[in-house]
Amino acid sequence: MVSIYYCGDQLFVKKEQLNCDGDKWTVIEMELKQESTIPRIFELTRFLVTSVTFLANIQCVKIFLDDTELSCLTKTRNKASQSIVIPEHMVRKSRGGTMAIDSVELISQEVNVIFFDDVLVGGPKTPVARAEPEGGNPTKSKSFFSEKMSKSNGRMAASKIAPAASPTPSFKSNIQFSAKCSIYSAKVTVSAKSSLEKGLESATKKKPPKDFPFEMVFFSKDEHDKQSQEEVGNESVFRGPQGLCPRLEAEHPARIFIGQSTAQTTGMACHMSGRFIPTVERGSIDLANGHVSKWNEELLYVGGFLARVAYDSEMSKVKDLWPTLQKPDAEQLASCTQLALYTMKSFVFHPSTPDPKVSRLIKDAFYTCSTIDRFPFISDQGIRYTKDIRLYHHHFAYFMSTPVFPVELRPISISMALPEHLRIGSYTFKDVVKELDSRWLSEAEMAACLRWWSTSFGSLGPLDEQHRKWRNELLKAGRTHSGGKEVRLISISKFIDGRMLSVRRSDDPLPDDTIPPALIQGLSSLTIPEAFGWQEMSIIHWLRHLSHSPPDAAHDITRAPSFAQHALSVLSTLWSSLDDNSRSEVREILEDMTCIPTTISNVSYMMRPQEAYFPEADVFRDLPVIRQDLLLDFRTEQVLQYLGVQKRCDIETFISKAMSGDRWNAMDLARYLITSAQEHVTRVMDMRIFPCNDGERRHISDLFASTEINRALKLPVINCDYWDSNTQEGLFLIRKGLQDYPTIEQLIPIASSKDDRAARHAAFTFLCGPLYETFLEKHFDPSKFSMYPFIPGVRDGRACQITHGEVFSDPNWKVFGFGHLSDQFNKKNIAKLKIRDRPTAEKLFQVLESTPPKDPDTAERWFRFLAEKGVFSAGEFERIADLKIVPVEVSSEQSRLSNISYEAVSPRECFLKSESYPEDHFYQQLFKFVDFGRSANAFLKACGVKERPECIDVLKVLLRCPKTFLKLAGDDHERYLTELRLIAVGHKSLPRKIHEEMRNASIFLGYRRGKSTIGRDGYSHEADEFELCKADEVLVADDMESRRTFGDCIFIAPQEELLEKFYSEMQVKSLSSCIKYTVEPDKELLNAHTAHALRHSIIDKIPIFLHEFDEPRFREGMRLLRWHDENQFFVRACRRLDVTKRLDFPYATLGFQGQKAHPTELSAETQFKDGVNVLWIKEPKADSYDIAAALCRLLFSTYKKNDVLSLMTILDTDINVLKRRGYDVDRILSEYRENLEKAEHGENPTNGAPPGPVQAPSPDAPPGDEPACDKPEPIVSRFTKFLHRLRKDPKLGEIKLSEIENSIEKVKDVMKEEGGDNDPHISNREQVGGGKKQKNVAYCDEKKVAKTDLEECEDQHVGQIKVWKRKGTALGVPSKEREAFGKIISDLAKVFSINQTRCHVFFHGEDSNLMGFNRNDQIFFGLEHYMQNHKDAPAGKAYIDWYYIMAHEMAHVHTPYHDEHHELLFQALATRYLTELHNLPAVRELFNIFALMDPASSKPPVDPSESRSFQRWLHKAAQVSGIGLTADERDRDRVEVQHRRCEQWKTELLNYSPSVVFMLKHLKLSGCLVPPSNIVCAPCDLTRSGGFHPAGAIILCQGHFGDKKHMEDTLTHELVHMYDHCKFNVNWKNLRHHACSEIRANSLSGDCRFMRELGRGFVSFSKQHQACVRRRAILSVRANPMCPDEAAAERAVNEVWESCFGDTRPFDEGMDGRDLFLNTGESEPRHRCWEELRTPNSNG
Repeated sequence: MVSIYYCGDQLFVKKEQLNCDGDKWTVIEMELKQESTIPRIFELTRFLVTSVTFLANIQCVKIFLDDTELSCLTKTRNKASQSIVIPEHMVRKSRGGTMAIDSVELISQEVNVIFFDDVLVGGPKTPVARAEPEGGNPTKSKSFFSEKMSKSNGRMAASKIAPAASPTPSFKSNIQFSAKCSIYSAKVTVSAKSSLEKGLESATKKKPPKDFPFEMVFFSKDEHDKQSQEEVGNESVFRGPQGLCPRLEAEHPARIFIGQSTAQTTGMACHMSGRFIPTVERGSIDLANGHVSKWNEELLYVGGFLARVAYDSEMSKVKDLWPTLQKPDAEQLASCTQLALYTMKSFVFHPSTPDPKVSRLIKDAFYTCSTIDRFPFISDQGIRYTKDIRLYHHHFAYFMSTPVFPVELRPISISMALPEHLRIGSYTFKDVVKELDSRWLSEAEMAACLRWWSTSFGSLGPLDEQHRKWRNELLKAGRTHSGGKEVRLISISKFIDGRMLSVRRSDDPLPDDTIPPALIQGLSSLTIPEAFGWQEMSIIHWLRHLSHSPPDAAHDITRAPSFAQHALSVLSTLWSSLDDNSRSEVREILEDMTCIPTTISNVSYMMRPQEAYFPEADVFRDLPVIRQDLLLDFRTEQVLQYLGVQKRCDIETFISKAMSGDRWNAMDLARYLITSAQEHVTRVMDMRIFPCNDGERRHISDLFASTEINRALKLPVINCDYWDSNTQEGLFLIRKGLQDYPTIEQLIPIASSKDDRAARHAAFTFLCGPLYETFLEKHFDPSKFSMYPFIPGVRDGRACQITHGEVFSDPNWKVFGFGHLSDQFNKKNIAKLKIRDRPTAEKLFQVLESTPPKDPDTAERWFRFLAEKGVFSAGEFERIADLKIVPVEVSSEQSRLSNISYEAVSPRECFLKSESYPEDHFYQQLFKFVDFGRSANAFLKACGVKERPECIDVLKVLLRCPKTFLKLAGDDHERYLTELRLIAVGHKSLPRKIHEEMRNASIFLGYRRGKSTIGRDGYSHEADEFELCKADEVLVADDMESRRTFGDCIFIAPQEELLEKFYSEMQVKSLSSCIKYTVEPDKELLNAHTAHALRHSIIDKIPIFLHEFDEPRFREGMRLLRWHDENQFFVRACRRLDVTKRLDFPYATLGFQGQKAHPTELSAETQFKDGVNVLWIKEPKADSYDIAAALCRLLFSTYKKNDVLSLMTILDTDINVLKRRGYDVDRILSEYRENLEKAEHGENPTNGAPPGPVQAPSPDAPPGDEPACDKPEPIVSRFTKFLHRLRKDPKLGEIKLSEIENSIEKVKDVMKEEGGDNDPHISNREQVGGGKKQKNVAYCDEKKVAKTDLEECEDQHVGQIKVWKRKGTALGVPSKEREAFGKIISDLAKVFSINQTRCHVFFHGEDSNLMGFNRNDQIFFGLEHYMQNHKDAPAGKAYIDWYYIMAHEMAHVHTPYHDEHHELLFQALATRYLTELHNLPAVRELFNIFALMDPASSKPPVDPSESRSFQRWLHKAAQVSGIGLTADERDRDRVEVQHRRCEQWKTELLNYSPSVVFMLKHLKLSGCLVPPSNIVCAPCDLTRSGGFHPAGAIILCQGHFGDKKHMEDTLTHELVHMYDHCKFNVNWKNLRHHACSEIRANSLSGDCRFMRELGRGFVSFSKQHQACVRRRAILSVRANPMCPDEAAAERAVNEVWESCFGDTRPFDEGMDGRDLFLNTGESEPRHRCWEELRTPNSNG
């Protein structure tokens, strides 16, 4: 036993007496320096396997734990080692000469490992303490682990047990592992120098050995793969940390062993063991300390040497395997390749660790230990030395047989890092020459070789001396076979270039000195001469070869026509490249050879060139002509002509033969003439020489081409065997006058022929064919053929030929007598022939005007049809309105006795029948009422038929003959007054001209007191007389006392407030204004107290009374009367006061009393005397009423009773009482005094006291009427007036398209006059209604800037342009902007040719959106809008924008409303002056910039007509306004614009409308996806704006929507229908179902919004929404075909109303349903309508 122990850091051996009892075991016990865990048996065994590898004498190692054997390791070395011969070129001595390798042996070694009990492989978790066994066997002695056991409990400390959690392999009992390896063992002899020996002895304390073995372990590929396979399933004992078998290029590499393994790796896949000297730590070898380093470096050389021997040996084995594969298949070849790669990878040197110098020294020795460059390496032909292997190159791959290193294996070559002398080289020229000398190359190989040479050296320019030498060597060595002949490159001098190569055949004979084309295929003819020294083979050289030595009969050009034709074809191809000398030489070669193949009467002959003719010369088939296939190439013709082939014969002979027979072909003639002289062509073409199909000879211009269609059309066709207009002959004849096909002008008469049906059918079919398609599309004008009935159609049920203007694709137009196309008519031809689907509006005008419907049934069909088609625009409806197209029954005595007759009247003269006017109504005698059904009535309404007579209609009838009107009213003045009241209500919206006619007509009913009669009761009765009077023949009785006095001699207006106001507005005078008073006071009382007190009372209280009135009510100067000034007003008293009233009225009669003057006695009256207004009062007490009446007569030109009573009340009431009654006395008096002071200083007083404000005329006041009061109106009153305006006659300011020029002139006439503040014209901005666009707009609203809000800036005018600013504005008007803006307005006024005084600039800093407004034909332009939008913009843009604003406001001169009439006039004005606008320099400059940006423009335009951008703008303006376009163009543009707008709005609504998106979402959730394609924009009739079809489609009626909101409501309405149909399966034939869906759709869609109803004329402040829903639902159900009458519709709606009106699905599910319930009157949603409708009693 040997005991080893530690003392400090030193290890000592305990001296014990050896007990040699003959036991075979040696027991070594070593004390652990520190406590440690029990090692894992598997890892311990792995360590031992590696450790015993180089221990030659150890054969077996066993591991026991106490009595249990855990593993057994057995190592076996083959005693019969193989000696390896060391080649002579190997350098056996190390670099320093210290070591020499005497011999190398290859030893096979096998290691077997057995593991027993797998439970103990990883070590026990809790080992049990055991007693020390007896005897010397270590398996029975005390375990070295047992000393570390705890003495207290007999167990090892748990913390010292190997952790069981670490991964350990688990094996079954008695598992074996084995590994085989090859050990290369070198016997090394040491002959160290003395200095080295001493140094080593000093370092190691012993002398170096004289010899020792050096071993290296190498594992074969099979063993390596075996260990890798075992490692996959479980951990291998030969792999892993310190494992024996290393992985290639992976962790756990091979190491250097010094007895045992060190930490130093070799950098390769082989372990090495030798007498290395380690470092102190023994982790690596020492390469740093002097002699030790020298020793280890010498020893590493031995390692590199041994590695090279092993590499050569293993590669030799692979080399020996490769040749044995006679026919290697892919698997065998791959196996050998992998074996070689494994060997090479095993000797790839990676950086070693921890000292990288180790692998470098081994690698250097590995490559330098041989003196020659024989290094075995893999190639595509097996293992070869690197000097014999070449790198792959695609140029050499096709003809070189040298071994090549595969491209895919280049990474391994890079990894091995071969030194320069051992690396694989590239191909050299010597390699190529050697290859060519060694064998005959195949054709493909030789072609590749020549291609390499040409690519490498041919493109470098002229070859130098060395390259020429190489070329000669190459050509001398090169030989191959091509085309069955031997080809030696040294004999070649010519080659075929690309031009000839492209036309020759592969079997064409070649001269012996010409390289076969197959060998130079792909080479450039430009590089061949320089690369090889060869020249191009000329065509002359080839022809001489063919002429002198043809190889066989098939290639003889004098005997083989096909080969001769081929040779001529080759010659023709190359002809253009030959010079004149070469061509002459060719002609010399061929001129005496029969080389031209010809035919005579279809018999072949070979002719000399001079004996042959071209085919065109053989018009009469008797000449030897060249074969036709020779002329397929036009170049051949040139060659033949040069060689001497003739083209024509004598012209006289030709004409003689042509006239003598008619069997010749015109195409042959043309072919002949094409090449003839021009004079010959002209001579022939002028003759009637051409035979045609009818046997006659005609001039060429009288004939048509010989086509099937021309024959079918019975046209004279030219005589020829075939016809092709695309041939040269056909084109020649057409140019000379032959007609290829008939023109449209020739064809259409044939198509309208009555006699030849076949020709007519062929003509129409040909007309519709593809030949005329382009012409018909671009140039066909049907109006030129309006007299030809060439279109087959149907009229009156019979097939016939119809003219273009009388036939249409839509058969429904037959109702008007038009023809229509048959069902078999090709739909594509409709567009070609421009057949309209309907007649033009002008055509319909002609039909309606010439043949109007004769009876109501016909009219009903016509009008209903026109309503459905919707063919007319607004302007066209205006024309129809004046046509007499409405049949009205003639109401005469004669017609009652005979049959009923009808007369045609215009729509303007008709009205729709209504229950409001029964048959006995006198309107039935005044107007013509018609009823043709709902659809027809809708059409008539668009034409001007009104639903009921309006004010203007009644007035027109009345003005024609007022007495007849009164007579038809039954001479009933009350009935007449009813109509007069209608006129009184609506007269304000009538034109001025009507007002003038009214004033001059006897339409005003006046009453005059009649004679008294004694009645039956015995009393006297007065009967008023009435008569129709003119405006100046009647008076308004505003003074009842005077009426009683003079009532029998004047006609008085009816005493109704409405009529009296109407009479006054018609400038009827008031009675009081015609009464003149004569005052005669008697016995004046001086200093009367009563007069003095009355004067003071008047002075104090008259301002309170005057405060309520406006300036226009007062007599002239009365508003400025100073009551306190005794020189202006005074009160006097008298005892008696005589007053005489005199009637000053020219139309008064004497009356029954016979007088016009009447004395009366009043208690008070005024008198104007000596410039003073005197109020006379009668003592003792004047009547308060008389005083107030006298003052009113003084103040007002006309007054009312209420005015007198009001003044009387104020004068009789104390001021304090007036204050208590609500009069703001103090403020009124204060303003009164303040205004008096201002008036005295010449200032304008404010309103409220004299002098009062000057007001603009009321919009409702007719011209010349007095302005209304400026007192603020209550909200209800203003709203009432708003509703009244909405119902005004819409014809105010109406403009017809035909009168547009006249309207423009009227506007110009007004605007040319000088402007002022008192123009009495209508103020447009407060006129609302009468059209589709009737609301105020923010950019054009006079109400935003009242006149009293502006004040003139007198010192800031710009020329004649006045400048205003808002009153109270602290900031001044910006001067720079004012001047610039004023210049723009001034220039634009010149553009429009209007007076600049009509234009004003105002500064309103708070509203930049207000562009301008028109007040009394004065146009105000907003400076603030200019500053915000045009201040920094180009001046041209500002001019353009304000040009349109000025045109907009000028249009308001004629029409006040924002409606279609204003829009028409505005567009006309804007279009009219565009050229003048463009002439402005700033605008021209702007358009020049646009032109410069236009790619099609190369220079700035000089004239407006030359400006492309301006022309586009002008054309766009014409499209917008419709001016300058035909009716069809306007109609088409209107439909296109409507469709485009509808599609745009639809897209926006489908994406952004909350209600539409919401409905689409819930339809999708209900299983009904609605794609956009299912929502269609299309034209509709006039009665609807949308529709829903149960198939899942929605129609939006384009052009029927006032705005996008209207379309949104309509689309939501239809989507509700679709939702009901999808979710509740609605039966639309069930009226109750239909009614329920209509109720929901109208309620939920927004159709019944308040403003929408207001626009329809339905206004209600109580349950307006419910009333609208009910009304519209009834109308919709009434239109259901299953509904018998309106009562049934109303009944169905009422039955489902309660449940369906409250059903708000799906809106209550997410889209703010609370608002919806508020609108419908419901507090919460109720979902029972459809459920209730499906009860058993729900049948409709």
